[in-house]
Amino acid sequence: MTDSELVDVGAQAERTALAWQRTGIGAIAVGALLMREHLHQHRLPSWPALLLTAVAAIGVVILVPQRYRRVVGNVRTGRTPLSRMMVPGVTLVLVLVTIGVGAELLLA
Repeated sequence: MTDSELVDVGAQAERTALAWQRTGIGAIAVGALLMREHLHQHRLPSWPALLLTAVAAIGVVILVPQRYRRVVGNVRTGRTPLSRMMVPGVTLVLVLVTIGVGAELLLA
């Protein structure tokens, strides 16, 4: 068996996609719990829970499969699978949501 036969081109991308899907499903669950807390005790605003749930659902249903296909295609053609915008984009969204939740809690 040669080294090329041992390497599965899509295995790493598939494991990464599955990890992103698990993370997104976890974020959806946290958003649902936040919404439940808002409905029962009105301590937290409802918009962060809705935003978190919507963004995570879009990520799980649309973005993760799209990125998986792009990465596998890039690896098979010999190009780099790195994305220059993914980490800054996710960081920006998380910072904005954190600032929004903090401002809401300070003003409430």
